Amino acid sequence: MSDYRINVRFHDNAPAEKKAAEYLQTLNKSRNKFIVDAVIAYMNKENTDNETLLENIRQIFREEVQTVTVTAAQIPEATVSPELTEEQKAENARNVLEDLEMFG
Repeated sequence: MSDYRINVRFHDNAPAEKKAAEYLQTLNKSRNKFIVDAVIAYMNKENTDNETLLENIRQIFREEVQTVTVTAAQIPEATVSPELTEEQKAENARNVLEDLEMFG
């Protein structure tokens, strides 16, 4: 891989940029090394923060699930009558006759 170069401009009217530029000017070591170290540290912190957050969420979930009691819902028994009432028999007879009339 060939060398990768970037140019960075710090604006005097942006306080954070001005502060960063002033700090870089006071370094007793290579600015390049400092920036590489800073980027790597930031990347590691970002990854660690995400992993820590995810692990905390998992731990909370585990703790909460342990306190939940799971029970099977009771299914109410249906009452089935093997015999039709006289009213139901009459209704069925009317329905059958109405259906047969469709065929003509």
